[in-house]
Amino acid sequence: MSEIFKSIIAFFTTLFMLFTSPGQESHTVINKNFSFTYLEYPAEAVKTLKDWGITEAEWKSRADAVGEVFTQAQGYEDINGIVVSPYYKVYVEGKSVPVYATTVFVGSTQKGELHSFSEIYLPKGANCSFNFQINSENVYLSDVKVLPESLNLKPTCSAYVVNTRISKYGTYTFLFNNGSQSHSYTLFVKEQVDEEQEIANLKTQYGEDRVHVVEKGFYPMEYVSIRDGSIIYYLKQGAYLLANHKFDIMSEEESNSTIEEGASADNGIGLTRYPFLNFFNCNTVKILGNGVIDLSHLDRHERRGIVFTFCNDIEVRDVKIINPPEWSFITYRCNGVKIKDVDIFGYRQNSDAFAICNSQNVTVDDCFARSGDDLFDVKTLGGDENAISKNVTFTNCIAWNGKARCFGICGEVNRPISDVTFKDCAVIYHDATWNADRIPALAIIVEQGGGSISNVTYENIEIYRASSRAIGCLILNNDIGNFNIENINYKNISYSSSLPNKFASNNMTTNKLSANLENIKYNGLPVVELSPSLFEYDNYATLTIK
Repeated sequence: MSEIFKSIIAFFTTLFMLFTSPGQESHTVINKNFSFTYLEYPAEAVKTLKDWGITEAEWKSRADAVGEVFTQAQGYEDINGIVVSPYYKVYVEGKSVPVYATTVFVGSTQKGELHSFSEIYLPKGANCSFNFQINSENVYLSDVKVLPESLNLKPTCSAYVVNTRISKYGTYTFLFNNGSQSHSYTLFVKEQVDEEQEIANLKTQYGEDRVHVVEKGFYPMEYVSIRDGSIIYYLKQGAYLLANHKFDIMSEEESNSTIEEGASADNGIGLTRYPFLNFFNCNTVKILGNGVIDLSHLDRHERRGIVFTFCNDIEVRDVKIINPPEWSFITYRCNGVKIKDVDIFGYRQNSDAFAICNSQNVTVDDCFARSGDDLFDVKTLGGDENAISKNVTFTNCIAWNGKARCFGICGEVNRPISDVTFKDCAVIYHDATWNADRIPALAIIVEQGGGSISNVTYENIEIYRASSRAIGCLILNNDIGNFNIENINYKNISYSSSLPNKFASNNMTTNKLSANLENIKYNGLPVVELSPSLFEYDNYATLTIK
């Protein structure tokens, strides 16, 4: 199809959608009183692929699962991690909004793709009902679906134009062409903040010397490390922090042997190189504002992203983390943590999103993660008898995972973990299949023991598509005994998956595993009616299904 012909179709389709929009409110009237702002990155940091001198195919291929993992997941310095989207233009109430894109990974194909996104801000308390349109010049669009499905959004779609009406804050992910993972797009709709007023309030509360403001602009830098301090960083909309490459890490041996002077003394988990943002033994740390942290230039394992160890009173809000080379966001031995509206895009192996380790009184709310390992997880990595994880809550979070697990307690349970809740969350895709028992979407997977797990709740969770197991609760290590997994509750879970859910305690009489399941639906049908084919469990797992 010629470009001219496609343009003609797009033009007339746009007119048709604007003036008819069957089944929806009319799009003929543009609300001139509608007020919003949008995220815009600095031009020197975010360019088109053409300006970078890189083709779409070349950039996507860097996320392909081919070759040695350290080679496949190397950093690159010939392009930044965010570009102008090559696919879409979008409009809010008829006004053009910037569209960006970054590389991601699709488990079913083992290939890289581009995920496009925009972000807009609406005044607090405002009537946020608005017309929203996606225009594509080079991607044919059909059978559009907006996820999570609980948003109940029913857009109209014709050839190269999508129209819908959005009426509340939230994260809206659009899939096209029968749920394809190619050409995905996410709109982040957030509350508008008066940056100057918020900064003034912070300075009044904490003192001007403790509040550090990063203006909109491009900031290549090595790392920031704060020890025994108290600090507030405010990244204004469009502040773009880029981590500079320093160490060539091409193998596990180089990762283990490359030492950065002073690093091991300035964190509580034995890291031998500084994380990009490192906070150790601090009280009251805030990272606020709609800035971005781009880690694309770093080699795999070169640095971790944001790391808090032995800190209290932490707040992180609104930032984005792009293409982390290892764990993106870590808390270890922390107390009083609030994480809200933080978004993570990546693809590299071990680029776990939110790792809440040996920490207490933590909330993670309204966050989005599509990255290359576990996404929203709780662990205990060792430490003394007080190094527990307790009272951790994830709400309104969205996971998209092609390599590992989406929500859960994952891997290391060296100390007790208790009172963990995942509520009102969604899985878009979970299509990792390399080890069904080890990587379910909703996971309680014990690979290292020594602790226990109790009082864990999954409630109001939807899983659009899981290519492996939707739910898994297992002790995988045959050497683990005397381990208890108790009072695990699954309530109001809807899912589609390719394999049965599984509960197993390694057939050891000294281990205990008990779980309760209520109102669980597989493809819309209650599992109580279909349970024989939907569950695997051993003789030492006690399940109650209602």
